[in-house]
Amino acid sequence: MENENKNTQEEILTSENPVEETEVVETEVAEATNEVQAEPVEEAAGEEAVSEPVEAQETEEGEMSMEQGMAEMTTMSIKPGQVMDGKVIKVTPDNVFVNINYMADGVVPKNEYTTDADADLMELIKEGDDIKVSVIKVSDGEGNVLLSKRRAEADAAVQNVERALVEGTPVLAKVNDAVKGGLRVEVLGLQGFMPASLSSDSYIPDLSVLVGEEMEVQVIEFDKAKRRAVVSRKELDRAERAVMREEALKTLVEGSTVDGKVTKLMNYGAFIDVGGIEGLAHISDLSYGRIKHPSDIVNEGDDVRVIIKQINQSSGKISLSMKTPEADPWNTIDKYVVGESYPGTVMNIIKSGAFVQLEPGLEGYLHISELTEGQVDSVEDVVQKGQEVTVRVKDFNTDTKKMSLTMREGTLDRGGFSGERSPRRDRFENAGEARKERQPRQRRERAPRTSSNRGGYTEKRQVDRGYHDSADNLTLGDLFGDLKEKMNFGEEDK
Repeated sequence: MENENKNTQEEILTSENPVEETEVVETEVAEATNEVQAEPVEEAAGEEAVSEPVEAQETEEGEMSMEQGMAEMTTMSIKPGQVMDGKVIKVTPDNVFVNINYMADGVVPKNEYTTDADADLMELIKEGDDIKVSVIKVSDGEGNVLLSKRRAEADAAVQNVERALVEGTPVLAKVNDAVKGGLRVEVLGLQGFMPASLSSDSYIPDLSVLVGEEMEVQVIEFDKAKRRAVVSRKELDRAERAVMREEALKTLVEGSTVDGKVTKLMNYGAFIDVGGIEGLAHISDLSYGRIKHPSDIVNEGDDVRVIIKQINQSSGKISLSMKTPEADPWNTIDKYVVGESYPGTVMNIIKSGAFVQLEPGLEGYLHISELTEGQVDSVEDVVQKGQEVTVRVKDFNTDTKKMSLTMREGTLDRGGFSGERSPRRDRFENAGEARKERQPRQRRERAPRTSSNRGGYTEKRQVDRGYHDSADNLTLGDLFGDLKEKMNFGEEDK
């Protein structure tokens, strides 16, 4: 028993020693491990200690930048009329919102962006676009700054218009409306007026044809306070026409037929544009027939075919005609037969006769002696202007383009009419018979003259007076009354 107890105590003693050693070893390992782990912790703590001041510095700088920006926005002052640069942050159908680096955003209403009520803002400008605007109100009542793109452009336009006025440079203008006395135009965004007399180098009867057109103009007056300009197109148009006239004169040839457009009608003729240059067609060159006014043949704006009659190179004037050879009625004169009757219209009356139109452009002369068989004191006693009459062709000449007419009865022969003879002709022939009945006059003797006047001798002179007239009432009219008719002196030139 005692031995067993001893062995048991030895085992216990033996077992206790390794435990202590193990605890010692474990303790040493743990301490070593703690030392190894402690080093990174210290390093990390060191890094945190370094980073903490950097982040604090960046945060302070960011806070200072925001503070400075807010301070700048707070201290920045804007006023109406100020022009600013901005960036579009939002676009709606009715407004454009703009960042103008101010404590409040700006808003541009549609009517302050464009004058076109049908325009789509979302197509005109996009988010992110740069824009120049003018301040209308610092607050629109909703916390935004009321802005205008049109007014900003107008401010820039004022400077441009003033420069154009001083330098005389042309600017582009759009015609908005035709009013009494001229045209309302838009010049670089500003309202302007163009007097009718300055709208062109030539007369324009209807200014409404220019509405909607864009054209170059010159600024001749400018009211900066009212932002209103007076412009002119006349000098520029004159210069352009001069260039076109010079070019046209090189290509147009006298006698040639060209196309033209009627630009203006006057009492004396029509002005026709032929290739950029205006020519005049006199009223007598518009038709072969008689017309009272050019509007009887053409109207302004009509396209016509004209003949170049004459070109004056020194003055640049061109004479035109619409009377083409094909339309000349004398080309078909063969259809009129001498001695035949045709209807006509009395177009004009003069003292010696009347002009009768058989067809437009073909007139004949009706002498006063051809109006009737009897004596006529005045043409108006037989015919009136505009009266429809029936006449017979007495004769015509295709070279001189003259025609003789008659209204007298009878048939034509080589010597004139046969048939009932006129009283004047009978009187003329009676006067011839009277001449045959004349008897020679008796010779008379003069009293002898004294020799003191004739050198000592006397002379007896007998004078033969030829004949004496037994018809005491015979007059010169009886002798020569029908001589004019007999010798065909009755026709007068038209």
